[in-house]
Amino acid sequence: MGKTKCIRDFECEICHRKGMLQILTKNYARVRHYVKLENGKPVFEYHRNSMEYVKSALNSQIQKLDLIGQNNIDLKLKDSSSNQVRGVGFEPTNPYGTGS
Repeated sequence: MGKTKCIRDFECEICHRKGMLQILTKNYARVRHYVKLENGKPVFEYHRNSMEYVKSALNSQIQKLDLIGQNNIDLKLKDSSSNQVRGVGFEPTNPYGTGS
């Protein structure tokens, strides 16, 4: 059995509430919804979602993320990155105070 793929905040095909999508096999996916806490343990309900619905919903989410990402790029900041050479005062320090 392979790894389970999980995606948070996924809209359920059955009840249209958000839950945790779990893709268990290439033919089986379900959404897990938290119900309540009982005897100190969480109780969940599960709704099976069709693979066609899952694939189309994930594709639409990817397209939305692509649009959001393109609209949030600040071209003035495109050259500033964490890969720039650090200036004086940013060298790592030796916690033991010996050597350089």
